[in-house]
Amino acid sequence: MKEKPSELARGIYMLEVPFPPGWMPPDAPPATLSYLVEEERGWLMVDSGFNHDACFDSLCQQLAALGISFKDVRWLLITHFHPDHFGLAGRIKAASGAKVVMHQEDWNLARFIVESPEEWAIDQIAQWFRSLGVPPSELVGYRQVVTFGKMLFPKNSEPDILLQGEEERLGERGHLRAILTPGHTPGHLCLYDEKNKFLFAGDHVLSEITPHIAPIDLAGHNQLDQYLKSLHKLQRLEVKLVLPAHEKPFTHLSQRVDELLQHHKQRLEQVLAAVRHHPLSPVEIASQVEWMVGLWEQMDAMNRLLAIQETLAHLRLLQENGRVTTVEKDGLTLYKLRDEG
Repeated sequence: MKEKPSELARGIYMLEVPFPPGWMPPDAPPATLSYLVEEERGWLMVDSGFNHDACFDSLCQQLAALGISFKDVRWLLITHFHPDHFGLAGRIKAASGAKVVMHQEDWNLARFIVESPEEWAIDQIAQWFRSLGVPPSELVGYRQVVTFGKMLFPKNSEPDILLQGEEERLGERGHLRAILTPGHTPGHLCLYDEKNKFLFAGDHVLSEITPHIAPIDLAGHNQLDQYLKSLHKLQRLEVKLVLPAHEKPFTHLSQRVDELLQHHKQRLEQVLAAVRHHPLSPVEIASQVEWMVGLWEQMDAMNRLLAIQETLAHLRLLQENGRVTTVEKDGLTLYKLRDEG
């Protein structure tokens, strides 16, 4: 990581908050990209990094290199509730007094995850996995992934400002707009800088990785449908530079949106092809879809879980569009093509 953050424009800096060693798969990005935007009487920070001493120390060092004190950070915008973005919110708030900003939809989910009893969560997770067709021999590995994920969420990090609508102004200068872009999470936010034509994109649009889309029953939304609509919403903006939360900044927003739309079109076709001849469980369908991380047989539990969730998101969209339907058999939920007649 660079010792001094990169200056992207006057009063805008990019910080690289490294992932703790061993916490993420080898193919994952190495850091969360956090940003600082200068306001009239302080700074607005976008995203924070994991709740880990190494991450907090890295932030402290990068702020010091810029000659900025935590006391100068007045707002912390959390693009979404995942722990590599929300994790340090409590520590940053304690050190700075900054107001933590998040969308209500994502706070509802974060609070549910942190407050749900461990025993309830494990029991529900095991039951859910079985209904998807996960073999009993693999249940332990999947449960370990989910349990570890819950441990990463910060406690005592209730936001100070909960956004409710589609768009809202932030900061003091009047040119920053928080835009609701659901999909990756129900309350995902992007921040649009109307002056510089910069888009702080969180995980909504990345330069190379396709953001993970998973159905979230608690929110009751069709996540993939919302994601595709959110992509079209951003494509209408005039954007000179996209500042994502991972990988690197890039300039070709409209082209990247087209690539993502095409990717999901192909994924939907692959899911339909898998169930063309007979009903299958989500696990069986996921094993027949092409994944960038490799063949199904070579995937670890984390990547298989992500693949199953992605498959479910595509099945949900196909189901709501009347292309597939479900049948229950021996405690499994199977998907099949809907009869045209």
